[in-house]
Amino acid sequence: MTSDQGRVDPRTRRTLVALRQALGVLLETTPLNQVSVSELCRTAGIHRTTFYKHFDSVGELATSVVEDLGRRIVAPVRGAAELTYRTWLTAVLMHVAERRALYHRLLSVEGGDPALVRAVTWQVARRTERFLRDADAVPAASLPLMSRVLGYGSYALVERIMETEGPVDVEGMIEEFLAGIPADVADRLVPEPSTV
Repeated sequence: MTSDQGRVDPRTRRTLVALRQALGVLLETTPLNQVSVSELCRTAGIHRTTFYKHFDSVGELATSVVEDLGRRIVAPVRGAAELTYRTWLTAVLMHVAERRALYHRLLSVEGGDPALVRAVTWQVARRTERFLRDADAVPAASLPLMSRVLGYGSYALVERIMETEGPVDVEGMIEEFLAGIPADVADRLVPEPSTV
């Protein structure tokens, strides 16, 4: 499978884009576990051998789509002067909101892939753990539990966005979520902006 989009030749990049778009189209009417390689290739306008040059299965293609979300979870936010839990969570949720129909079909309870859900949830929890550790927001003994509580809670926001019809208020969701975090943790994890 081709994973590094930055170093791929233009023809391969077009093929990967066509496959991902075709997967999105097919998932509008067909659960992921029922999408066939033949149907996917017909929709993408590519030959099966071309598909198999890049992926072993439709599930592997779906994983590559979700890996884009995973990269946003673990990587710093581009253009952010200072990466904070809030800027990171905002960037991740905005990304999901922009592609919520596709992520809904890949990660939702009805028809999504449980392995993909677990992978994304785990990435969110691990990234949250780094924020907690860097902010020294909780005692070391509490770090594993609190990272999962906040990480899984953060992932719950992803699910909430996927289930929302109409406009999504990402900032409002984040404010509501942060209000539920213990104040001493929130003060360290999401400090007030400094005024100089």
